[in-house]
Amino acid sequence: MQRQPGDRAVAPGPLALVQSFLNSINVEFGPDELATTAGFARWLDRNGLATPPSGVDDLDLRRAVALREALRALLRENNGAAPDPAARRTVEHVSRDCPLVVGFDTDDSGPVLHPAQSDVRGALAMILARVVAAVADGSWQRLKACSEHRCEWVFYDRSRNRSSRWCSMAVCGTRAKMHTYRHGTAEAAARH
Repeated sequence: MQRQPGDRAVAPGPLALVQSFLNSINVEFGPDELATTAGFARWLDRNGLATPPSGVDDLDLRRAVALREALRALLRENNGAAPDPAARRTVEHVSRDCPLVVGFDTDDSGPVLHPAQSDVRGALAMILARVVAAVADGSWQRLKACSEHRCEWVFYDRSRNRSSRWCSMAVCGTRAKMHTYRHGTAEAAARH
């Protein structure tokens, strides 16, 4: 798992996979682990998800990147951004090819969603199943994309009132505050 900005802890339990998927790109500085089919196959392997014997193809990669960016848009909403209908449509579109089935784990904890396929679509289905579970248990609202538009690192907000806006107050929070200060100073100077 990637080191988290501001020494934040990784998202709990099943959301850690979703966070890893979304942070498979460093928006500001790169790299993008999903830039190539080989990179995506490595990410799948590192996260314990099935890669088909034939490997990952270009369609798999495009589908994964589209899902990643649509989910990131939904996490911007968790941090105060306006709803993104296009992101919702993308998630719905990708999910049509990533069916889930109800299954039972061996620990008698009740029914859970499992991927119906064992290929890349199954891996994306696993990510979607964890999103659905997080929405159901209320933890989804705590997973957020950093408000700093140059960053958008996905972090888990553990604050009591869910008010964290940046992945790191020391870096992105300071940038945002400096931008606000400079913008306010410039406006004041223009009025005088």
